[in-house]
Amino acid sequence: MSQAVSQSDAVVVSPDRFRVLLDNEHVRVLEYTLRPGERDQWHTHPAKVSYVVDGGELRIHLADGTSFLSSEPKGTAEWREALPRHFAENVGKTPVRIVLVEVKVIVGTLSGRGKRSR
Repeated sequence: MSQAVSQSDAVVVSPDRFRVLLDNEHVRVLEYTLRPGERDQWHTHPAKVSYVVDGGELRIHLADGTSFLSSEPKGTAEWREALPRHFAENVGKTPVRIVLVEVKVIVGTLSGRGKRSR
């Protein structure tokens, strides 16, 4: 892993917040946990699917100095585009736990997969 990648990789910079559940050539699955008042370190993510196991309120701080509130309702799943360098702070009263499925580049063809034969 290059130094530039490792300095922005969530697992490398915040190993106490991000735990790798699966890592293969197609996806990396992370469990993310942030207790009230905690924050993680500056990092980035590729495009991903998120599933909120335990919901709450996060404030996302961007490198340009702006921030926004992100309400994370329990049981929701959504597609999230890549997010530029940021860190999150739990501004709510409950721990937040989210499973992230980061999508890697899929090389090759998926031709014929998922088709039903008659």
